[in-house]
Amino acid sequence: MIIRARAPGKLVVLGEYAVLDGAPALVMAVNRYCRARMAPSAQGRCELQTAAAGVETFRFDADAPSGSAIVDLVRNAMGASPPAWIASLDSTEFYAGRDKLGLGSSAAALVAWAGAWAAYGRVSGQAASQTPALNDLVRLHRRFQGGAGSGLDVAAALTGGLLAYRLEGDGMPHIGSVRLPNSVGFAGVFAGHSASTPDFVAHYRRWAAEKAGQAAALMRTMGEIAARGLAATRENDGVAFLEAVQAYGRVLDALGQAMGVDILTRGHREIGDEAAKFGVVYKVSGAGGGDLGLAFARDSRALASFMARIAERGFQVVNLAIDEQGLVVEERAE
Repeated sequence: MIIRARAPGKLVVLGEYAVLDGAPALVMAVNRYCRARMAPSAQGRCELQTAAAGVETFRFDADAPSGSAIVDLVRNAMGASPPAWIASLDSTEFYAGRDKLGLGSSAAALVAWAGAWAAYGRVSGQAASQTPALNDLVRLHRRFQGGAGSGLDVAAALTGGLLAYRLEGDGMPHIGSVRLPNSVGFAGVFAGHSASTPDFVAHYRRWAAEKAGQAAALMRTMGEIAARGLAATRENDGVAFLEAVQAYGRVLDALGQAMGVDILTRGHREIGDEAAKFGVVYKVSGAGGGDLGLAFARDSRALASFMARIAERGFQVVNLAIDEQGLVVEERAE
């Protein structure tokens, strides 16, 4: 029996930073995937190959650590000990060469592996027969990130689609499905180098502790804008949606300046300037610092012209579509 699982990446449309303090967010699952594969081992020992910016291979006994933090986190949490196996965990679609694109690779890897591990346990007669629920996966991913993270990347990887996302009082998520306004198209643009979301979030937390009043005012504004953008998706109002995206991008810039960090890097600013020439709305996606931005427009020709211009300027256009499925697990006979 061969188990295959895949989980999509994500882009944050609205709600960066503010979601950590209870504001609504809008997150999109996209068609870049982490892929897991598992099969029984004929050698009596386990073998795991991980592929991301590079490839690593680990060989170990079935009851020993694998060497992969995400793999071992899931194995320990789910508590099963199936027979020896051979597996791979491939996140290369989340990279451009050795640069991480900022699509939530660790969350997708955790969800894909959890799905594969549950299925392999089930076909092997073990107790682990169900993929953990969203709340459990969010807790696991926070543990992997040292306690940080809203979990919206985990939600996108597990459920797919375009999600309205909000943290409840206990820090656990509430999600709902929405759709982009019919008239709105989008594209991703890689601004040139990778960024670390946990580092930016940690910087934000330190700054917010020192500048509580300023932080609270910015978070209120960001929460209000995100709420307007979500309302626009429910009302199929493309104009109001683009206005909210543009406004949120401006406040993200203001937040970065207040914090003393480049949420909008020079590359993002160059891309945004080009977007404005074509009537395209552009904002950084996620914590910022240099990886992916999102371009939105109601005019498909304007969006196409912008993408061609950006490519001429040396930026990488990342063609993406919304993934509607989320985690997919398949079991096939050898």
